[in-house]
Amino acid sequence: MLRIETDPKADAVYIHLNDLPIAYTKELDDNRYIDYAHDGSPVGVSLLSVSDGVDVEDLPSEGKIRKALDGLELKILA
Repeated sequence: MLRIETDPKADAVYIHLNDLPIAYTKELDDNRYIDYAHDGSPVGVSLLSVSDGVDVEDLPSEGKIRKALDGLELKILA
């Protein structure tokens, strides 16, 4: 269940990986954040400054995310 929300004003994308409640968030870098459930499974990914390109390396479900972002015509950096 991969669902994507875009926010053009914020230049951001949120990718829902599942419907579990979010327990905590980890920052990968200034533009990438991963939300996790209590059991440690990834719930979603926040990507910021997406008009500059998106780094998908080290994201959970990287292949699925890469494929989904292709449909948004975003530049994939890694």
